[in-house]
Amino acid sequence: MTEFLIWLVAALGAVGGVVLGRAWGRVEGKRQGKREAECDAMEETIGKVERGRDAVRDGRAGGDDTAQRLRRNDGRW
Repeated sequence: MTEFLIWLVAALGAVGGVVLGRAWGRVEGKRQGKREAECDAMEETIGKVERGRDAVRDGRAGGDDTAQRLRRNDGRW
């Protein structure tokens, strides 16, 4: 009888370990996914800022004075 209880406890421990391992893996996967999404969003934001700065630099270096640039952009509004 004690041998049966030992096997039963060992089997329950093995099943519990598998269940705990899967749950832990799922939580870690979600956490990793959130980190990757945050990193991707930050890289996208940095790219947008750089493109905006390039656009401003190119727009101001077009050779026009401020008044001419204002007249040209007035129709776009």
